Parts: sequence; structure tokens; C-alpha cells
Amino acid sequence: MLEKSIIKKNFKKSLETYDNCAVVQKQMAKKLTSMLDNKKYQNILEIGSYTGILTKNIIKKVEFENYLALDIIDSGDYIKKIDSRICFIKEDIEEFLSSKKFDLIISNAALQWCNDFIATIENLKKMLNPAGVMALSIFAYDNLAEIKNTFNSTLNYIETEKLEEIFPDAEIIFESIELQFNNPIEILRHLKKTGVNSIKKGNFSFFKLRELEKRYDNKITYKPLYIKFRKSA
Repeated sequence: MLEKSIIKKNFKKSLETYDNCAVVQKQMAKKLTSMLDNKKYQNILEIGSYTGILTKNIIKKVEFENYLALDIIDSGDYIKKIDSRICFIKEDIEEFLSSKKFDLIISNAALQWCNDFIATIENLKKMLNPAGVMALSIFAYDNLAEIKNTFNSTLNYIETEKLEEIFPDAEIIFESIELQFNNPIEILRHLKKTGVNSIKKGNFSFFKLRELEKRYDNKITYKPLYIKFRKSA
């Protein structure tokens, strides 16, 4: 079970460093947005808007009538600076309920922080209008394998087979992004400055740091995956 209080604390600390360090999340936001149809959406829900990396890409790609951005961190000031038309709500998506239906529900590198991913997705499907689109980027089961194998520290990523069950007939795209660092301390700083240090605590001893350096040559590998699901009309 993820401690949401720790997640909030660590992401709040990384607000000022996130945009400069979240190179993978920026690539993911661009890729995810490129999968959208170039059209006008009546109602948009963005989950995990945070500093607005995805938000900036969306408003360049599509037109909208109503746009609701949601995040567990109080980052509404960042969103308002991007577009004053956007309504921001500070709330955990696992507790969010809405009578409004959406034509587009979109989220970049956020839903892996849910304690019950499947229940969250089923709830979001209910919020989609007929023919509405859910576009998500999350991470594959072997994401940051170097960190998992060295420190025994990871999130409970959803396996591919389960994703295919949750999203029948969806477009699912896998990607691999490798980052190189000078030493293992830089890797830990990178994780901290992007809030990813909220993953399950492991053994971060000096000997483990040396193992990361020798075994993986100070490289870590992100495994993003992209999902485009359209609800039946």
C-alpha cells in the first residue's frame, strides 16, 4: 500500500525542480498528445496535472469547451499561468467522483501512484461519454529495473496481460528510454528531483550504490507505455 502522505510530501518538494529534471515525462507528454485526434473536445479531464507539462501540450493540440485539471498536490497556480480557462481541483483521483461526463480523460505518468489502479480505471470509464477517449501514459512492468534489482525498490506496475484485459481493443504502445549518469548519487538525485523517490523504500547502502555503478554502468531505463482507449458509442 502506497503512503499518499509521503507521495504528497515528496512531490511538493520537487515542484521547483521537476520541470528541469523530468526529461522522460516531457517526452511522454509529447508522445501521448500526438496520439490525440486534432479536434475540439467539449469536456476534458486531466489527471495528475502537477506543473502542467502535459497541459501545455494538450492546449496546443486540441480545442476545448471545458477543461478540468486534477492533482493531489496544490499546483493550481502553475496551471492557471498556462491557461486561465482551466479549472483546477486539488484531489486524489482515487477519491474523485463526478456527475459530469468527459469526452477526453488524459493522464501522463501519474496513475501508477494509485493503490488500486484497476478500480480507478473502471471508475474513470464510467465518467467517459459514449465514444469518449481515455489516453494514458504509465510505465510497464519492468520500469526502472536497475533500481528494482539493486535496491529492491519499486512500484507495483500492472502487467501487460492485465492491461489488455482492462483495455480491450485499445491501442497500446511500448517505449524504452535510457538515461546515463556520471555516478549513482546523480541517479538518486534525479529520482528525488522528479518525486520518484516515493517508490517503496529499499536498501540504499554504499555497497548497493557501488553495485548499481558496476552492474549497470550508472544507467537507468524507463519503460513508458501509452494507452488510447475509446468507449463504445
